[in-house]
Amino acid sequence: MTSVSAPLLDASVLPMVELLALCLDGHLYRVGDAFATAETPDGPELRAHAFALSAPTWTVADRGSAAWIHGTRSSPPPIPQVCVPSKRRGRVSSPMIDACHRTLEADDSVVLGPTRVTTPLRTAVDLISVPGAFDACHALEVRHLLALADVTPAEFDDHLRASRRKGCALARSRVPTVARATLPSAGVSLR
Repeated sequence: MTSVSAPLLDASVLPMVELLALCLDGHLYRVGDAFATAETPDGPELRAHAFALSAPTWTVADRGSAAWIHGTRSSPPPIPQVCVPSKRRGRVSSPMIDACHRTLEADDSVVLGPTRVTTPLRTAVDLISVPGAFDACHALEVRHLLALADVTPAEFDDHLRASRRKGCALARSRVPTVARATLPSAGVSLR
């Protein structure tokens, strides 16, 4: 197989059947809805490039999409989860994205490759604040995000206590579950 200059391949480059066959042969691996060559190192920037292929450029990857980009989730959500900037609110109604209207502070997002992504700390806040089931898998994901942010569960609880965001009371009730979650030892991949 010849080398390709683009970091990712998709159906605009080769038919999906050929891309999947190259995966089966070990020449490519899946990155969201795209594919990378076996020599291409996986990482947040590569996943951010894959996200950029499926979401509008003005969005900010958040919740499950951000968790996947940061590496705490093995695959992206079926529909990109994004935060819509205030200047775009009221104009987004696409079934192709799961849009949330949240205010982001300047330090709530980072740029990875072509994509703005919520930081690991902001992503942890968003995920722990979602109503519904919150089990050991969710707690482990939030704990991993906190490790990436270099924040302890106690510091996270203080952060939530100081916040005036909706859902912080629910989030704080879940912090003990997060504190009990144990990250795998170094050298074990969470992909």
